[in-house]
Amino acid sequence: MFMENKRSPFISVIIPTFNRLNLLKETLESVRSQIFRDFEIIVVNDGSSDGTGNWLSNQTDIRVIEQNNLGIATARNNGAAAARGVWLAFSDHDDLWAPDKLLIQAEFIRNNPEVAMVAARHVRLGKAYHRPRRPRWIKGDLFLKEYSQSFMHTSSVMIRSDVFEEIKGFPVKYRFADEFDVWLKITADHPTAYFDGPLVFIRFYESNTSHDRIGVRTDTYDILLRHYDPERVPREVFLRTLSDHDISFGRAYAHAGNLSEALKWFRSSLRRTPLRLRSWRYYIRYRILSALCKKDATAVGSQPEEIRSESLPQTRHPAGAPDSTSKHS
Repeated sequence: MFMENKRSPFISVIIPTFNRLNLLKETLESVRSQIFRDFEIIVVNDGSSDGTGNWLSNQTDIRVIEQNNLGIATARNNGAAAARGVWLAFSDHDDLWAPDKLLIQAEFIRNNPEVAMVAARHVRLGKAYHRPRRPRWIKGDLFLKEYSQSFMHTSSVMIRSDVFEEIKGFPVKYRFADEFDVWLKITADHPTAYFDGPLVFIRFYESNTSHDRIGVRTDTYDILLRHYDPERVPREVFLRTLSDHDISFGRAYAHAGNLSEALKWFRSSLRRTPLRLRSWRYYIRYRILSALCKKDATAVGSQPEEIRSESLPQTRHPAGAPDSTSKHS
């Protein structure tokens, strides 16, 4: 627990939240446990109905902003508008930080004042990972790396407040990939840096917004096209990047049970990168699967009505089942 600092803190930690009180408490505990102490915590409650607001009102070390359910981009922007720090550190409400996360990043940016944004490696909670013996910083023009790999995670990022103001914050037009647009804007115009040691631990589960596969891909696709610069992104990298997203689209539609739409995207991937084994592998696999499904459907359709009705499983939804499409807007 840190004392209120009468001067501006070096870092403002901004956490938007929506109906995840138990996970938010764990996230805040990891922030409060930071070795580096010159920071403030701002939590933006995006219209939670699970008691988050009441609990936050009793936290004396947290600056709380209440808003209607306006979405995560607006929540981050409102948190940044209220921030007093020279640097803005963002975290999702369900992720955890290593105790030295802020310390490592703060020491680096104090020694490298020209950088506008820093990020660090993130790993999934509960998943085995390799920790480098000597983690290192990568600094400079990271636009191409971010464009082609989308390797930065929100909970690892810190942005200089003047640069955040310059880019006008997170775009509210994107529901699922607003942060990717921000990373590309900053890396396109400013030197940035990345620490390859794991400092952030993320959760992955069915109900978090990053799991909306089609929504994420739709936003990301638009952002890739808008930020494409042929002078900075070689054509082969551009085609390979879009081919990867075609495959991601295909997998998303396959997961949703729409094989015909999935095949369209796998075919698009193959057209972009016809010599790539990965594109062929997905296209052939789902081409065969689609053919088998059509064959089974034809076989069922040719059966007498009384047999056909017994052959088809009946999908039943329990009364009061939650709507799986309801997410943090």
